[in-house]
Amino acid sequence: MKKLIVALDVKDGPVALSLVKTLSPWVDIFKVGPILFLSEGPALIRAIHALEKKVFLDLKFHDIPATVRRSVESAQQLGVYSLTIHSCGGAEMMKAAAQVSPRPKIWAVTVLTSQVTTPEEVIARARSAADSGVDGVIASPLEISAIKKACGTGFTVTTPGIRVVETADDQKRTATPKEAVAAGADFIVVGRPIIEAKDPAAAAQSIAEQIERI
Repeated sequence: MKKLIVALDVKDGPVALSLVKTLSPWVDIFKVGPILFLSEGPALIRAIHALEKKVFLDLKFHDIPATVRRSVESAQQLGVYSLTIHSCGGAEMMKAAAQVSPRPKIWAVTVLTSQVTTPEEVIARARSAADSGVDGVIASPLEISAIKKACGTGFTVTTPGIRVVETADDQKRTATPKEAVAAGADFIVVGRPIIEAKDPAAAAQSIAEQIERI
């Protein structure tokens, strides 16, 4: 499976599906976050599946354990490939999510890449997630190697905060695609550098080729 995940950070369903079609040669998984999901609902998930692509549902569930467990069950019914929960919800909540069977891949958010943190905090949250039975974490490129060392190479690290060039935006802990994959990222999530490019297809192809060369 291709390591590049594209974040469909748009509000309009037809625009999102057009991006899926355009980027299809280089991307297997597309991220659907709360803005797009609230606008288009489960129908969009089904439409992406109809294009034979997988969905990473990034709604960052964080609630009491029973509610999160039922949310994971609902996501399973939608057939999504993976979803996010917040590690700060605690071990009991993460264990409840992980106990759903069958279920999508569960990736626990450590610390948002817009926030300043310490490696120790990120690693502690990753260890808690691994001990709770989830499949991996969302973490910035700066913590990939340390998480792999602490939790094992089979523990998935999915990395947002990917920037092709230095930019001034709300992401503080970033890296290039080459740096993230070289550090051990299983998947990298790229949004604006692709979907806001003058030529999104060329941007996706360039990143995909960078990954393949590593």
